Amino acid sequence: MKAAHRLALLAVPALLALASCDIPTTGVVEAGEPASGITPVTPVYFVRDGTLVAVPRTTAWPGDAGDAVRLLLHGPTPGEAGKRLTTAIRGRRPAPASPTSAPSEPPTDAPTDLQGQTPTDEPTADVRGDRLTLRLPLGTGPLTRMATRQVICTAAAAHRVTAPSAAPVTVEVTDGSGWHVGGTDEGCPALPVD
Repeated sequence: MKAAHRLALLAVPALLALASCDIPTTGVVEAGEPASGITPVTPVYFVRDGTLVAVPRTTAWPGDAGDAVRLLLHGPTPGEAGKRLTTAIRGRRPAPASPTSAPSEPPTDAPTDLQGQTPTDEPTADVRGDRLTLRLPLGTGPLTRMATRQVICTAAAAHRVTAPSAAPVTVEVTDGSGWHVGGTDEGCPALPVD
């Protein structure tokens, strides 16, 4: 038998096998929803039985310390409260805002705080490497020791979402009235792994 004849005998079964794979010849077939990816989360620290607990919260701005603290200031959700999570932050709470809307700008004639900056109802963070300066809404401070740890751990954990580092993150917190406190994220509990 000649080589060409043998090649033809081997090629026919291979072509038949490929033709029977049920691959449509009409192009792309739509099936189901497109992949949506991973939902961005940020750790927010609440209190359970006198101990800090990291809770994952969905956010539009992962890595934004100001947004993470805004979520903290709103307090635990009803589901979190059902799991005995509370907050040591008392007093003033900003009105809830949609995670997809940007914080509103203060009016141009708004009063200034002791540092000459216009206070807002939203926390803001200035980041320089592993150092954060966090400004809380005016009247939020002074905070108890536990409330301060909640704020520092939440801000630092949010920062680490997009800027992981082995070095401690230092957070300086003020509410613009002259009250301020600082600390690092050393000793903050990690977010539990599912």
